[in-house]
Amino acid sequence: MTPLAISPPSSTPEPDMSSIPQDAATVPHSATPQVLTVCIYINKQANMGPNLDRKKIQHLPDHFGPDRPSVVLQQAVQGCIDSAFQQKTVFTLLTQGYGGEKISATFDGKQHLLSLPVVNSIDYVLRFLKKLCRSLHCENLFSDQPFAQRSVQPSFGGTPLPAGRHLMVWIFSFLLRRSMETRCCC
Repeated sequence: MTPLAISPPSSTPEPDMSSIPQDAATVPHSATPQVLTVCIYINKQANMGPNLDRKKIQHLPDHFGPDRPSVVLQQAVQGCIDSAFQQKTVFTLLTQGYGGEKISATFDGKQHLLSLPVVNSIDYVLRFLKKLCRSLHCENLFSDQPFAQRSVQPSFGGTPLPAGRHLMVWIFSFLLRRSMETRCCC
């Protein structure tokens, strides 16, 4: 009997994947796989257009996330639906996706459900929301950067009120002028 030749186990070389374009958000940059998280900020001072109710937008959180891109997209789209004067208007702008998060709207006496597309990057989330907002005429509603929220300055009859100690002086002088006007106008 001739002994079988013992040869080292053959190994198949790894395929070269350098030429395949990949979404940078899905390729981990370290040995430990990391979950991509996204945060989308809401510009509550933006022009809401004819479809979104500013009062309802004010009740939304300042941002959605950080969470997986698909979850943040679902929260932002659902926020638009929930803030619409007519939910049907927003819902009919969307097309059925497959495998993504679900959104819902109530109109025509029924609840309607729709799956969003699967999302793997912040760029896709931003493009999707930009297109939706353009259709709703409320551009600049969302961003991946925080908005500097304007503080509402108190006013009286359209005249801005001073802050702090100066407010007391202003109130006193206003009341004094008013009392003088009522005495002079007899």
